Amino acid sequence: MGMNLNLWLTFITTVEKGTLSAAAEELHLTQPAVSKQLQALEDFYGVRLLERRGREVRLTAAGRICFRHAKAILRHLEQSRRELAELTRLVKGRLLLGASTIPGQYILPRLIGNFRQEYPQVEVVVEIADSQEVIRRLQSGEIDLGLVGAGGRGRNLTYSRLVEDEIVLIVPAGHRLSGLKNVTVKDLEGEPLVWREAGSGTRRVVEERLQKAGFNVNPDQIVMELGSTEAIVSAVEAGLGISLVSCWAAEKGLKLGRLVAVPLQGVNLKRDLYLVRRRQPLNPAAEVFVGYVEKHPPQPPAVDRCCLIG
Repeated sequence: MGMNLNLWLTFITTVEKGTLSAAAEELHLTQPAVSKQLQALEDFYGVRLLERRGREVRLTAAGRICFRHAKAILRHLEQSRRELAELTRLVKGRLLLGASTIPGQYILPRLIGNFRQEYPQVEVVVEIADSQEVIRRLQSGEIDLGLVGAGGRGRNLTYSRLVEDEIVLIVPAGHRLSGLKNVTVKDLEGEPLVWREAGSGTRRVVEERLQKAGFNVNPDQIVMELGSTEAIVSAVEAGLGISLVSCWAAEKGLKLGRLVAVPLQGVNLKRDLYLVRRRQPLNPAAEVFVGYVEKHPPQPPAVDRCCLIG
């Protein structure tokens, strides 16, 4: 049988208050519930701990021993809680994060803001680069952790799912595709494409998924390659072409009516974003950041579905 710490708390409160009714009021329990917990504690030890004299209760010899140890145990538990809380506040140092565009521009700012409320003495530095460069810096030890938009392999790396991302086909408001209910990859033929630069995790995922659906990107269709998702969204809004971007990046333009997100039939455009670390002990700042992200994972944007035609 395990020990429920609440039994000790009820026992201590009853002894200190002197009556079951007073203990029940203090603990916001019913008097029968207090009696039941005290009985459970006596059953656990197999001895009587309290003598009832009218409404009052008094410790037996065994009860005095139990009371002394119960007080000490709860005191130690409270001390451990205070020390751990103090340790949390004292974590400090420099945390170097490398991130590809989507995590770096759209996820990390809010995540880091909340993280630093709990760990104000941790200085966070974020370097934004394409996924391949983030992985290279991580492997060389230039950064502590990486956040990228494409999974991978590495002898000394561990990939953990951070959050799901959905890539959407965006076209300017009024574009011919914006009014179609069933858009397929064939409808992309001949369309000017505004594309991410080579090495981008988003580009790699998009081209792989389109190829599986039977569409190979014609280099002649790519009218512009940009290193920023924000720049791509602006270019599409200006009517320079169409593109496929993360829902994180498209959210604002969709809500303002500058873009339309068109469902692309037969293509799985969902992917995972990853937190990547080396397979070796982390410094304290990186360790608490990993723990914080596991406890408070980012939530995908609620892209207004009315912006999707179909």
